[in-house]
Amino acid sequence: MLDEYALRLLGEMGIDVYEPRSVATTVASSAPVALAGPTSERAIPKAAETRDATAPNAEVLILCEEGARPRLLADVLCSLRMSRLDAALASAKQIDAIAAAQALIVLGESLARSVGAEMPSQRQNAINWIISHEPNALAISADAKSALWGEIKRLARTPSRRSLDA
Repeated sequence: MLDEYALRLLGEMGIDVYEPRSVATTVASSAPVALAGPTSERAIPKAAETRDATAPNAEVLILCEEGARPRLLADVLCSLRMSRLDAALASAKQIDAIAAAQALIVLGESLARSVGAEMPSQRQNAINWIISHEPNALAISADAKSALWGEIKRLARTPSRRSLDA
């Protein structure tokens, strides 16, 4: 039996899980009512429920140009949170928050160059950088999405990340 988190992860990978009706009705009738509510410990909270999605004090910051595709950004945030990374959106103008982050996901090479130019070189080397395609190119390219997802998985497995979880 898969929990809600596992079902969401499989859904993000494009895998549909089907359960026979008899199993689904048995589980639904035996499940306590408290688990169905938003206060469930097992439920994954949405970005708006946990905190403001533009909070600058996150572990991983997503940087993109103003007016980028909001659905794409929500999907990237969701994938980071499913990887158990604390993520938020940030503006390129929030230099202090960017310099304090452990990792940056920058959508667009030109934006990465401009953000990097405003940071000291020691701090640039200490941050994990993921530089992806522009949001419009990322939205239509399966290869770009796959590459970004691979980098997010790599980021979730970094040794410094594992020591923080322990």
